[in-house]
Amino acid sequence: MAYIIGMILLGVVVGVGFGLGTFAHRYGQSAEAERRGEAPAWRVGANIARYASLGAGALIFTIVTFASTMHTVDAGHVGIVYTFGSITNQTGDGLVLTWPWQRLKEASVQVQTLAFMDPESFGKLENRQNVTHVGDQLSSFSSETQNVYIDAILRIKVTDDEVQGLYREVGPNYVDKLVPGQIAQVFKDETVKYPAVEVAPNREKIRHAVEQRLDSELDRFSISVDALLIENISFDQGFEDAILAKQQATQEALKQQELVKAREFEAQQKAAEAQGNANKLRIEAEGQSAANTLVNQSLTPQLIQFQAIQKLNDNIQIMILPSNANPLFNVGDLLVPPQGSP
Repeated sequence: MAYIIGMILLGVVVGVGFGLGTFAHRYGQSAEAERRGEAPAWRVGANIARYASLGAGALIFTIVTFASTMHTVDAGHVGIVYTFGSITNQTGDGLVLTWPWQRLKEASVQVQTLAFMDPESFGKLENRQNVTHVGDQLSSFSSETQNVYIDAILRIKVTDDEVQGLYREVGPNYVDKLVPGQIAQVFKDETVKYPAVEVAPNREKIRHAVEQRLDSELDRFSISVDALLIENISFDQGFEDAILAKQQATQEALKQQELVKAREFEAQQKAAEAQGNANKLRIEAEGQSAANTLVNQSLTPQLIQFQAIQKLNDNIQIMILPSNANPLFNVGDLLVPPQGSP
């Protein structure tokens, strides 16, 4: 449309120039111009004006027409062809030729990374240069209607040969029209299946279910889900404080249980050690008793006398004993020779 309007305006300008040249040429042929001696100059100027208008118009027409038919489409994009405002075709990338009155608009068919998180969290996201911040974190709820907030990153891709249909049915801003509402609803349908305390432990199951269903929902628009990532799951501050307090109480209870177990084990060790010592003493006593029994059974008066003599020093000749002592043997008996000896 812009090309046609431009050509009309160009035709008007050329027509005006050519008309003025024609008027000047006629004046140069008039008797008045001959009488004044201006006829030759007017005729030359008129011819220059007419031919210059035609030449300039032809040159401008050629340049504008040539420029309007040639387009370049970047790699990873397709060209959407508009004819008088209607989408009539699409092209691949590279050099593209269209009719001069057609308009070409690029559309990306690359993987698009979309972020749903609060601005502060998005600002801390690594490699966010190629990530489009679509909206705030997704708001959902649990089975007991406890609020659940999810930071998510979604990667989508449009089917190459279906872009014109998507643009025709939804429009160039298809991401804003389709994705935020769909992903928010699917997350609500999944998190409501779990109590609040079970949402985080089941985040992988929730992520997989949302990814599969979202891919199915967007497929009818020729949009495929490449990946869905859950960056964070949070709750209202009061609920998070309650969860933290419960975790701390649980940890303290476990700690006390471990201390009780340690004391019980220590007591068991001491009891086992005492039992071991008692068994050792009993075994030693039984051994000593058995030894004493064997010794008592083997003792005779002569053996005792012999061992006593063995204990005496070889130089002892006189022994002084108390008057009331009970010597182990009678020294006089040792000095009296046995009967029958010489």
